[in-house]
Order: sequence, then structure tokens, then C-alpha cells
Amino acid sequence: MKKRIIVVGGGHSGVEAASVCARMGFDTLLITQNIETIGKMSCNPAIGGVGKGNLVVELDALGGVMGKAADRCGIQFRVLNRSKGPAVWGLRAQEDRIKYLFWIQRYLFSLKNLLIRQGIAEEILIERNKVKGVKLLDGEEIKADAVILSPGTFLNGTIYIGDVSYGGGRTNEPPSQLSNFLKSLGLRVKRFKTGTPMRVLGSTVDFRKMDKQEGDIDPIPFSIHTKRISIKQVPCYITYTNKEIHQIILDNLKLSPMFSGKITGIGPRYCPSMEVKVYRFQDKARHQIFVEPETKEYKEVYLNGFSMSLPIWVQEKILKILPGFEKAKMTRPAYAIEYDIVEPTQLQKNLMLKDIEGLFLAGQINGTSGYEEAAVQGFMAGINACLFLKNEEPFILKREESYIGVLIEDIINLGIDEPYRIFTSRAEYRLSLGFRSARRRLIDYGFKYKLISEKIYEKVKKFEEKVENLSQELEERKIYPSKEMREKIFK
Repeated sequence: MKKRIIVVGGGHSGVEAASVCARMGFDTLLITQNIETIGKMSCNPAIGGVGKGNLVVELDALGGVMGKAADRCGIQFRVLNRSKGPAVWGLRAQEDRIKYLFWIQRYLFSLKNLLIRQGIAEEILIERNKVKGVKLLDGEEIKADAVILSPGTFLNGTIYIGDVSYGGGRTNEPPSQLSNFLKSLGLRVKRFKTGTPMRVLGSTVDFRKMDKQEGDIDPIPFSIHTKRISIKQVPCYITYTNKEIHQIILDNLKLSPMFSGKITGIGPRYCPSMEVKVYRFQDKARHQIFVEPETKEYKEVYLNGFSMSLPIWVQEKILKILPGFEKAKMTRPAYAIEYDIVEPTQLQKNLMLKDIEGLFLAGQINGTSGYEEAAVQGFMAGINACLFLKNEEPFILKREESYIGVLIEDIINLGIDEPYRIFTSRAEYRLSLGFRSARRRLIDYGFKYKLISEKIYEKVKKFEEKVENLSQELEERKIYPSKEMREKIFK
């Protein structure tokens, strides 16, 4: 009888997990609260960044999905940190969030061994410390040989806007109550916090008052499957807060649940809310805000760096003072969200719980933040769930060969006291882990597990051989190419 794997959660982690399990030949069931929101970009409409972009390229070299989707749905592409050394360069793409969601859903529905089921998981069925399946809220029990939990911020999620709070994993979407069940198993659970900024109607924004930020002229794609990115790119913009905005925030700090004591969860240190930034850095005259389109039509724009949990009337008052937004209309308010995570030191290196055979955890449930961190965990949990059911050795990436290895080693060995975000500074071997070397480092694994086709594999190997021969020739002739020439060679 064919063995079954159940994936709980349809976010970026669940997408990768379900995809890899189905492609490796297992009967795979993806359970999600709402089929229409599979692959949704809950927060910023972008993929990649410094460190994060490396994760996406590594994932693509292994046979993941995110890089292909990002290339096909991107509306602006840039390499960040170009003024610095290549070790800290980062691929980043602004995405059309609607197109991205549809692309992911079409892809998943095309997979042969994958069934998508709308439902709410209430319990994990366990007998003698072994997974047996999932029980849904309606009482139905579905048998399985392995389960991958990837609930994102839905795990006992609570949303806060000023003095208003309600249960939710995202606005207007109910939380998951699986947290209480996980606690009953004796698992150690922590409370974390994140947030998202307001969205604004693009047609009401005056972009002339902002600094324009164009994409790269000749963009570098994430995916090996993308020959060239030739779309007409859209610009992003930068605006700045001012002392008047800062004063309004300081005058109303008591109305923020982060300062009133309602929120006790620990938030991300490197992506704080606006009220925290203003409070901590009162010597700063302004803070940078990135104004990013959510779709190519600019129907809504995303104010990156402007998350907050203040009441809506305070948000609207602040918005009217932000340069370029004097006549802007808010479409969705900013909010904070508090959620449960499972302490990841309870996991093995293959992301399976140490004390429960067949139960894998991936994504924000492990205390990480970001789409990219979630996606690579989903992929690794998925491939290891398959190997576990095949009684084969787990697939473990070392930190010296990948940022994925750095991330997983960090969270399971060191534990976390705050939402974990990948940085180039976390990798001791970052000089050899640049995004341009990802295919050389990792494609053998993707080919081994039949997640990379022979055609693509041979293409990469031939390219590597050409680069190696050229490098040797230049070395022998004592010719050392300029920075510009190196970029052309390795692009």
C-alpha cells in the first residue's frame, strides 16, 4: 500500500513540503483552512534579500518551487549591496502578489500525487509516540504515515490594533488551535510577535515627492529554469518619516499593545515596528520607508518599514503627514500578530521531533521569520519525511556548504530567543556561499533525488566545466579579470 504524507498549512513552507513529497512519489495530502489563500504573501510582496536571496537560489538548485515562481511573477529585480563585496550581495525581487498566488496554486494542482483538501486540523493522531494521521475539526480522521506541520503565524494567533484584539492567523482568518494539543504532548512552546504595515490605494499616492528606485537593467534570475527576465519593470520609491510623525507616535505610545503590556511575545529585532523604532532611537530625525507596489497596476502599495499596532485613527493621522501620502486612502490598517512557536531544540537535524516519530515541523512554527526561511524548511522537512518512510538516511546540509545548513543548525542547536532571520553574518563560510555558486554546490543533491531533470543537470555541469577551464587558463596566463569582467563571467 502506498504510504501517505499529510502537510498541514498552505503557506510558503507547506507549498515546498507538499511539492517535494508529491514529486518524490508519495501520496500527499495538503490540508489548509482556505484553498484560495495557498501561497499567499501575507506580509511584504517580495522574495529574497541579503541572505534570503541565497536561500532561494539554493532551494532552486535543489529542486524547489519558490525561485521559479519569483522569476515568473516578479515586477522589479535588484541585486542588493552591490557597493560591497560579493559575499554580501543579495538577490531580491518585488512580486505581483496576486500573480504569485495564482502561479503557486496552478503549479500545485498540476502535481500528480498531490490532493489539496480544505479543512482545519485539530489534532495529530499519535500511537506509542508514532504519527498515525490527522483529526480535523469536523471529527474526520485521516490516516497518514508522516505529518509535516507548517501553520505559519496561525498557531494560537492573536491580532492587535490598538485596544482591539481578536484571534487570527491573518486578518479575517481564524487561528489554529493545534497549539494546545502540542502542549499536551509535553512540547515546549514560546510566544513570538510580528507585524505588518498598512496598505494604501496607489492612485491616491503622490510618487513625485519620493525618491525613485529602479530595478536592474539586466536582472539576474533566481531560477536555473529561467533563461532571461525580459519584463518591463516597475519602480519602487523611498520616503521618510519626520519629527512630527515621531511626536504623534510618542504621544500615543500608551495606546500601543506593545507598550501597554497586552503583547508579551518577542518581536523581530531587525524588523521592529515603527513605534519601537521611534521610542528606541529618539535621536533620529527620520526613518526610511520603502514604498512598494503589490501588483504591477499599483492598485495597492505596501509601506515596508512602517508596521505598527497603534489604533486606526492614529495610523490615519500619521499617514497624512508622511511625504507623498497627504491625500492617501488607507485600504488595510497595520496590525501586530502574536503567535505560538515550538522550541526548535526539540527537533532532530531532519526537522522531525525527537520524541514523536514521523512528525516534522517547518517554517514559523520553528521560530523563524520570513517566506524564504519557511520555504527551505518546508523543502527539507518534505524530502526528509520521504526518506524517513523509505528507511533511508536523512538529507542533512552542512553549514559550510549552504545557508540552508546554517539556518537549520542554528535553530536546532542554539535555540531561539527571538524570531530567527538569516543573515550573511551568520555564515562562517559566506565567502564561498555566494548566490552565484549555489548551483555548483547543491545541484548534485537535486539530481540525486530526481528533483532536477537530467537536461538541466547536464546544462549546469557543462557551464561549470567552461568556467573552470577559463579560470585555469587565466590563472596560468597570470591574467586577473576586473570586477566587471568577473560579473559577466559568472552571471
